[in-house]
Amino acid sequence: MQSNTRLCFNRYLAEVATANRLDKATGEAFNYSPEAQQSFYKMVGEKADFLKRINQITVTAQLGQKIGLGVSRPIASRTNTDESERQTRYVGELDGDTYHCQQTNYDTHLKYSLMDSWAHLDDFGTIYASQIAKQVARDRLMIGWRGENAAAETDVTTNTLLQDVNEGWTTKVRKKQPHRFMGYGSDGNPTEDTYTVGDGSKYGTLDALVFDMTVNLLDAWHQEADDLVVMVGREIWVAHGLALLANTSLPTERNALQTWFASKTVAGLPCIMPPYLPSRAVIVTSYDNLSIYHQTGTLRRTIIDNPKRDRVEEYLSENEAYVVEDFGKFAGVRHGAILLPDGAGGWA
Repeated sequence: MQSNTRLCFNRYLAEVATANRLDKATGEAFNYSPEAQQSFYKMVGEKADFLKRINQITVTAQLGQKIGLGVSRPIASRTNTDESERQTRYVGELDGDTYHCQQTNYDTHLKYSLMDSWAHLDDFGTIYASQIAKQVARDRLMIGWRGENAAAETDVTTNTLLQDVNEGWTTKVRKKQPHRFMGYGSDGNPTEDTYTVGDGSKYGTLDALVFDMTVNLLDAWHQEADDLVVMVGREIWVAHGLALLANTSLPTERNALQTWFASKTVAGLPCIMPPYLPSRAVIVTSYDNLSIYHQTGTLRRTIIDNPKRDRVEEYLSENEAYVVEDFGKFAGVRHGAILLPDGAGGWA
């Protein structure tokens, strides 16, 4: 580490120590202060727009009942009070579900040579912290969409998309209420059912598929909610755009194409392509139906300056859980169950 880099790094360490009410910030593990914890969440959110839109919830217990934030159902009623008393109604999900915050390690290191390239910049500390926050954001998106289980010993070589770090949102729905997912049986295991999307198929357009999902998989009181969003994987996104483009000779399709590229809507709902969502997945839900729970007091960090390896090592961990607040406001199609035109008159 060059002399100027050392000065910048030491100033950054002093800032970290002050923010967390510490004498020093190297060599020993420390818990983030509440203020520093919120700043860290904000920095991670800035690295991924999707994380800013969903819920980031702090909970005290490692294991407990999910909060049900954003969940609602009809409450309007009338009672003949001459005959009986008025009764309140719970607006949350009636079927209880537990969350379990699992320890997740975000351990990394930064080479001296990389840090040397930042030393001439005024915002050295911000750049340094951003490198950590950026990968945490990416990993959380991967776990949320790809996570299948929480293994005692993870293997990134086999599970390259962090499938074994924690149970993600789609896994939670598949295990708890598989009838919300096309392509899974009542036991939560994949079926051989396939769904063709394209001209001349069961679902002539992506709009038709999304409409069917909304009507048949969502609870009735959520089907016309004004905050629903269609989330699609990359192949679905591209195929839908190409299908509209191929039929632009028709006035109706020209209008559809203009609508798609202008507002990105499907079946009248906003359509997005979240990072790391499987390429042929389709999901209908709302942003506030997806949450990441963070257990209070478990955000821990250790910074070690390791000259033996010419690097600074960062050990960061937190207990986290990925939660779907209301299964009745979640509809999906299993990745791999959708078939698209193969260009030769068939489906693949």
